[in-house]
This record gives sequence, C-alpha cells and structure tokens, in this order.
Amino acid sequence: LPYHHPFLVADKMVLLDHLTKGRAMLGVGPGILASDAYMLGIEAPEQRRMMTQSLDVILRLLRGETVTEQTDWYTLNEARLQLPNYTHPHLPVSVAASFTPSGPVAAGRHGLGLLSVAGADHEAFERTWGWVEEEAVKHGTEVSRANWSVVLTMHIAETREQAIADVARGFEVRAYAGD
Repeated sequence: LPYHHPFLVADKMVLLDHLTKGRAMLGVGPGILASDAYMLGIEAPEQRRMMTQSLDVILRLLRGETVTEQTDWYTLNEARLQLPNYTHPHLPVSVAASFTPSGPVAAGRHGLGLLSVAGADHEAFERTWGWVEEEAVKHGTEVSRANWSVVLTMHIAETREQAIADVARGFEVRAYAGD
C-alpha cells in the first residue's frame, strides 16, 4: 500500500469488483522488498505505518464515507468513491503476513482476512493467528480462520522430471546466495 495513493486503490478495486461481478479480493501489505521502497524514495521502516494509514482510509472509502485527511504522503479532500460497492458491504480484504505482527494486527483490528505468505512452521502459524485474535478482541471485531489463506509457491510442468529441470537453475542461484 505505501506505493499507491489510497483513493486510487479503493477506486480501482470497486471497479474491479463490478467487472468481476463480485469475484475480486483486495490483498494488501506494506511491501516486503527494501529495494522497492528505496527506488520509490520510501524509508523501509516507514512502510508498515504507511500501510496502516492507507488501509484505514481505504476501508472508510469502501464503507461509503467521505474522507478528508492529510498525511506526510497523501492528501484527500472530501474524497468519496464514484461507484457503489458491487459486493455487500464491500469486496473481501485480506492483509499479508510474513514474519512480523503488523499484518495480523491490521487484520484483527479491522476484522479482515489474513494471507500468510511465508513459513510452514505450525508454531509460527499459531503465533500469527494469535496476533489476529488478540487485536480483534481489543477492537471488538470478529475474525474467522475461514478467512485465513496460506500462499504457497508451486511450479507445474508436464512431468516431474521437467518440473525439476525447470527450477534447477533457481535452486543453484539460491544455494549460491547462501539461502
């Protein structure tokens, strides 16, 4: 979210919600690559704060509110979406989570879904969902594990041998980089 103006995100997502007849979902996060933030002139430590500010405004816009707000990185003057939501009350929104509590905290605060994008450790997953539930209790929101998705990488090829050959170079690069 720090890489995009929150009004434009909300506006485009409502349009996509209409174009897909309710089959769209908004997945948000702070951005994970410090190199991307650097190229955009954003201090990496500021990304989580900016995500939280943006998400708060996007949800207000999706709820039909008119928003006037100025921060150090965006301004909204009596901003309101031009289209009503296709999906009621609005399209599903999920927050990405990798290793820090910022994503789960945002999901719990707003009663949103969660996208776990890293790790397959059961203990880490339980800790992650615990952050969601703790924040939901603090803010009086409801959360459900039914709205929790785990994102995994996969490669599909004609045969197992072809799949291994296709990704072999990637494993060589990762091994060389010290992963």
